[in-house]
Amino acid sequence: MSAPTTTRRAALALGGAAMLSLTLRDARSQSPRSMTFVTPFSYILAFADVLNAKGGGFFEREGLDVTIQQGRGSAMAVQQIVGGGALLSRTGVGDHIRASSRPGGDDLIAVGTISQGSPFYVISAPDKPVRTPADMAGKTIGVLSVGGATEIVLDVMLQERGVERARVARQVAPNSPAGLQLIAQGRIDAYIVSAGVPVALQASNTPHVSWNTDDVAPIPGQCYIARRSTLEQNGDIVVRFLRAVKLSLDAMLADTDLSKTLANLRGFEIAEMRNATTAPLILRNEMQFWLTAGRQNMLRNVPERWQRGYDLMAAAGFAPAGVKAETLYTNAYVERALA
Repeated sequence: MSAPTTTRRAALALGGAAMLSLTLRDARSQSPRSMTFVTPFSYILAFADVLNAKGGGFFEREGLDVTIQQGRGSAMAVQQIVGGGALLSRTGVGDHIRASSRPGGDDLIAVGTISQGSPFYVISAPDKPVRTPADMAGKTIGVLSVGGATEIVLDVMLQERGVERARVARQVAPNSPAGLQLIAQGRIDAYIVSAGVPVALQASNTPHVSWNTDDVAPIPGQCYIARRSTLEQNGDIVVRFLRAVKLSLDAMLADTDLSKTLANLRGFEIAEMRNATTAPLILRNEMQFWLTAGRQNMLRNVPERWQRGYDLMAAAGFAPAGVKAETLYTNAYVERALA
């Protein structure tokens, strides 16, 4: 990736944001603007940011008609944006960093960060615990998708702790407590999952060992990405989207028992909601990652966290060294949405 080229394109995106002139009143008075948003995987409570914005009518109030498509892996979510299948997608920051250095990837830009901290946990069995990347050598680790966010964070952790990647086998595993069955069967030794899984395991008093990947590889968790070229034409839609999401997040944080939020989510097929006891616990745990960098930075791309994450990715060979992470994101649309 050429840093000067990326910088020029970033400047174009910033310039496009500066020229946006629609006010909230304008957005509400016009016909709804249609857009497509892609999640990395099927509906889970981790995606309550957009699902609540849809189910709670926040998008509608901002003059948006948002179609939320379920992805089949974070890498595929990136491809949907590159291929023009959607305006915005949620994906791992690691996925975005890696994709940006590939052909066509320099057209990608992050317009906001939803999970400031890593939403991923390593789960293993107490009788054969995997507590560090060093314990993974010679073992098989479950990931949510081949080449996706969980496999990237696995490789970055191995690099950070000096473990040869070739010594660690990988296998696709479910994003659910059922992965412990694969461990019991000897098919995997540990697996990487989203934050809801350890909460569900703890709530059911299922013995397990878990730790957050931020302990080893502090990379911002999840961001919203778009193509720079589409932002020049659709910047106002992005602002409305981010404004709706921010209002959705504020409403959820103010919902002390999460009853209103969970009611808004009932229109979606979310497996975690089948258990009325654990659903609010899982959602509350997911919400903490919005605030890892402080509530004042909610949805913003925090420069220090992004640069540290980029440097870890570069050290693992996923991105060119010496690049300023600021060329991969812009806060122009977030700032306008929060104004």
